[in-house]
Amino acid sequence: MTLIDPTAWPLGAWVHRQAENAPDRTALVFEGSKLGYAAFAERISRLAGGLTEVLGLERGDRIAYLGRNHPDLLTLLFAAARLGLMVVPLNWRLAPPEREAILKDASPAALVVEAMFADHVAALAAEPVPWRPIALDFSKDGWLSIDDLLVDVARPDVVGMADDPLLIVYTSGTTGQAKGAVLSQGALRWNAANSVDMHDLTAADRILTALPLFHVGGLNIQTLPALAVGAEVLLEARFDPTDLLAQIANHKPTLTVLVPTMMKALIEHPDFEKTDLSSLRQITTGSSIVPTALIEGFHARGIPVTQ
Repeated sequence: MTLIDPTAWPLGAWVHRQAENAPDRTALVFEGSKLGYAAFAERISRLAGGLTEVLGLERGDRIAYLGRNHPDLLTLLFAAARLGLMVVPLNWRLAPPEREAILKDASPAALVVEAMFADHVAALAAEPVPWRPIALDFSKDGWLSIDDLLVDVARPDVVGMADDPLLIVYTSGTTGQAKGAVLSQGALRWNAANSVDMHDLTAADRILTALPLFHVGGLNIQTLPALAVGAEVLLEARFDPTDLLAQIANHKPTLTVLVPTMMKALIEHPDFEKTDLSSLRQITTGSSIVPTALIEGFHARGIPVTQ
């Protein structure tokens, strides 16, 4: 049995339900490593324990994340959903002053940081700040690491409710300062239900995620819905057309979301015509006007494009 209706269970229970149904099925593939649903569920439970036992976070607290796509951002999101916490994924492409403004506005209790941003965050942390720095993929004196938060405690009860805010995504700020858009657990659950229906998404699918997870397009259109139904997610740290074509050829994904600039980069890549794209049953696109030539470029390879 697979979880077909994401609205039937609290969001914080999705991965655990799939772990009960198919513990050995692959949930995530990242940089050549696979994480099964059972192992993923255990990591979520252990991190949820650490967020409460080590950091002392309470319902309604916020945790920010500064880094490229990584499995532990998803681990953090599901752990937060179990506890009624909120996650604030920062746009790592922003200039440092813009990120600082968002951190000041969001007032997180903790900030999970990828190594490439450690120096910037360390400089900020030299001044009094309300958040505690957490190292994602490195170690630093005086900082906790993400592994320090993986404690062996009993699995916390699923307390996250549909009305609980879970995700704060900041707008682009093109006409002013970026504003935090708050998404509830219920909003993400119903979005997943719509996506499952739109994509005919099942546990047999493989989702290729190259859009950034700090954006709702990368996180919510296919990635979370895929995990709700027990599908496999091939997670790219960031978009690179050469790597993406290699992933398609080697791992045979069935679905992906590409914005027009990504479609253009793939079509213009010298390996586009010779790469086996036959596993893709659909490409989803949007976020801006999609030139007809880009749609026709994928149609010529026999791939439907959905907006």
